[in-house]
Formats: sequence, structure tokens, C-alpha cells
Amino acid sequence: MSVLVRERTPRGAGAVSVVAFEGPGALERVRALTAGAALAPGDTRLVRVVLDDQVVDEALAVCLATHHVELHLHGSPPLVRELLATAPPAPVGSESLEARAARALENAPCESAARILLDQSEGALRAALEQLMRAQGAESRALAGELARRGRIARYALEPALVVLAGRVNAGKSTLFNLLAGEERALVADEPGTTRDIVAADALLGAWPVRLLDTAGDRTLAKGAQATIEAEGQRRARRAREAADIVLWLAPVGTAADAPVGSVTLNTQADRVRPPPPGAISALVDPDGARARVGEILRARFALPLEPWTPGLAVPFESSQCDALDALARGAIRAADASRDLLAARDDRRPAGSAS
Repeated sequence: MSVLVRERTPRGAGAVSVVAFEGPGALERVRALTAGAALAPGDTRLVRVVLDDQVVDEALAVCLATHHVELHLHGSPPLVRELLATAPPAPVGSESLEARAARALENAPCESAARILLDQSEGALRAALEQLMRAQGAESRALAGELARRGRIARYALEPALVVLAGRVNAGKSTLFNLLAGEERALVADEPGTTRDIVAADALLGAWPVRLLDTAGDRTLAKGAQATIEAEGQRRARRAREAADIVLWLAPVGTAADAPVGSVTLNTQADRVRPPPPGAISALVDPDGARARVGEILRARFALPLEPWTPGLAVPFESSQCDALDALARGAIRAADASRDLLAARDDRRPAGSAS
């Protein structure tokens, strides 16, 4: 099986575009595109993308596995098209819905994602789409809108959100990172500027999978070799924030947050103030409360339920399906025009010779 390449983000110009390489040889293909970057499973690194011996972009490479690597690029449609041309696109219509769900099941990032995909591999989505194709008018638009909504929610179970921990130095980022990751991955010390590079880990916030990044703290630096190294860490931290689904800006209670636009402020070190302000956490004194609070923030940000999986529920699991359903819900296309994305292939479990 060859390496498949697909754009994970919506097509068009934007701040960040995510291109995924999947299948045997995916890691080797990305290494070749990034001048032999020293990537290994579990790594998140800043890399230079090279095409035709020219550096064309600086990107964040996220190596989820040897067979699944993502490049988080600046949102340039021409650059994305060039990358998509480096490997065959993912096949559409060559497999049934059930077969594609079963294939995706092999790389499910958590139990809930696996259960969602298992239901679709057993025909839940096909049954709902066939019902949709029989519906008309307002009923058709309502059914399409509900399925699209489920797909948007399921995306966060099937493709873990990128959660970046950021803030000033000594804000408790590495302490919280280690707590959420469930192991001592990041070095923790009282000395400012301990974290110089990005540290990554996969974690669960409740039932929802996430990709965590611990980043260098912000502060004004004096000149010197050490400051130069720390400045590079801060630059990488800024790039990570640009690629994030959500940035948690950590600020110890009693200090000014000064959080970047679009980030979510999370007060830390709540044990140092009595009484602590509402919503503040202490990863050291109340780890369970800290985990719960971060999970609440994630769910609130993306309007997620407590549990990703509802037994037997039909859920779109590919971005093309959600795009087509959104268009149907708006009345922008007819159901027949969306059939290629929605019912892309005959059910390969159906007996040969029966109606398709």
C-alpha cells in the first residue's frame, strides 16, 4: 500500500493548513520532504519543508506513528497543492463506507474513537445516509445538518485536538503537562527558562484524546548565547500556538494574564492564595481538579459532550462527508450531487449480483 496524502483542514487560504501522510512509509516520505529531519514516533518538531531543493516553508511536524505523520504549514493553497502532488491522494469511491471505517479503526486514537468507527463499519452511517437520500425538502436538510453536527463533534475523538500550554516563565506549564501526560516528560525547576524546546505527549482529557505541547515560557531576554537558545525556544512556542486547536495560557493567581488573542486563560498555583479565584487550579495539590478543569475548558471551547460515543449512532468520519452534508443542509447542493462523497461505493458486504 502506497503513502496516502490528504489535507485535514478546509481547503483555501488560512493561517494554518494541515497535510497528513498515512500508510507504510509515511515517516520516510516526510523525512524526505524535510531534509531528513530526525523525526520519530511521538515527536513534534519544527522542520523546513524542501521541494525541488528549495526551502518552501517552515512547518510543525507531528509524528503520530511511523504510518501517520502530519505537517502543520502556513496556510498557502499553492504549497498545499504541491505537497498533495508528492503522493497519491486518498482513494475516494474505491472502498465502501464500511471498509473505510474498518481501515480507520486500525489507527483509532482512543477507545471512544474505536467504538464510533466500529459502529460505522457495521453499517450505522450507511443506514442513515440511505434514509437521507430518501428524504426531501426540509426533512432532508434537517437530517443532513444533524449528521454534519455529529461529524464535527466526532472529529475531536478521531483526530486529537492540538492543545498547547503557553504562558510566562514559571507559570506551571511543565507541571501541568506532566500531570496530564501521566508521566514526567518535561523537566520542572524553579529556574526561569527551563523549557527551551517543545515537548509533546498524547493524553486523554476525560474521554477525549488530545495532543499536548509544552512550550518555552515568555519573558524579555538579555543578550548572550543562552538567551539566543531561549529566544529560539520562544519562537518555536509562537509557531506551535499558531498551529494549535486551543492555546491554554497559564497565569499564576495574582499575576497579569496578558494572554494572546484567541487563547484561554487558566490561573495556576491556586494553593498559594486563599481563597483561590473560581476556576483556578493547582496541579500539585489538587491534580484531579486540575485534570477536570482542563477537560471542562476543552469541552466548552468546542461544544463537546462528556462522552464522544453513543452506541449505534451514525457518525460521519471523513471530512468530505461532513463538507457534503453541510452543503446539503444549506440547500447548496442536491442529495444526488453529493452521493459520490456520501455513498461513494457499493456496500462490498452485499451479495454479488444484488441491487446496488
